[in-house]
Amino acid sequence: LIQQAVPHLEKTKGNIIIISSNLSTLIIPLLTVYSVTKAALDHLTRCLAVDLGSKGIRVNSVNPGYVKTNIGRDFGVD
Repeated sequence: LIQQAVPHLEKTKGNIIIISSNLSTLIIPLLTVYSVTKAALDHLTRCLAVDLGSKGIRVNSVNPGYVKTNIGRDFGVD
């Protein structure tokens, strides 16, 4: 999707915002796969920022914290 958007973003000096999580930097039992995928998104953000910055495309990520929900309780994060 990003590859397809680059030509347009280059013309418009657009932005890419990637949604990650603060769990990209934390270790919580039973959330290993989730944490690793979010850490990968953080690294993707840094790499894309370097690769696309010269084209005038800004790349950032947002890493929201925990929001109390029932699913969190199920994982013992309550």
